[in-house]
Amino acid sequence: MPRDALRRAGVLLAAGVLLLAVVVLVGLLLTHVLVHGPVGHLDDVIERSLARSRTGLGNSLTFAGTQLAEPLNVEVALAVLVLLLAAVTRAVRPALFLAVTVIGESAIYFIASSTVPRDRPHVPRLGMGDPIASYPSGHAAASVCLYGALAVLAWRLTSRRALQVGLTIVAIVVPPLVGLCRMYRGFHHLTDIVVGLLLGVAWLAVTTRVLLPATTR
Repeated sequence: MPRDALRRAGVLLAAGVLLLAVVVLVGLLLTHVLVHGPVGHLDDVIERSLARSRTGLGNSLTFAGTQLAEPLNVEVALAVLVLLLAAVTRAVRPALFLAVTVIGESAIYFIASSTVPRDRPHVPRLGMGDPIASYPSGHAAASVCLYGALAVLAWRLTSRRALQVGLTIVAIVVPPLVGLCRMYRGFHHLTDIVVGLLLGVAWLAVTTRVLLPATTR
């Protein structure tokens, strides 16, 4: 493996471990300290309020919103997009960037979630899920990385302003929308969503800096 590739891999690994450590430490602080104070109270109040406001239409819309970052859907989209990028650009770096961004986030999320168990909100859930896998929100983090990476690629690889702006809007709107849908359906506390979004943003920033230098075209 070329020295430059080894260096980039090392930077990604180090950044991933650091991010994982931060997410785990925040999770431990949240589940052992903050959950017993105003932060935990706010989480509970918001979840109960959302549960009381449920309607048939809201249930259907939030189900659709959740599908935008459902793990199976993300995996299928990633596989298709990686193949398309490789075929269209005839280059390895863009496809590698997308794959590392999405898969790396999934790995960090999985380890963090397994290390810091947190009960789902104490409201009826609209769907199935591990009852102690509330922290952090993998859906929120995955949506940032998938749609954010596509927006980054649009700005780095094309000059089509409509595509650039369109994907940027999607990358800004979809993640918080997915987070709200997950909260509405009783799967996450607000703090889980916030940490998930920040994890996604941080990891996307790392992979962009390491794998897609500003000169990439």
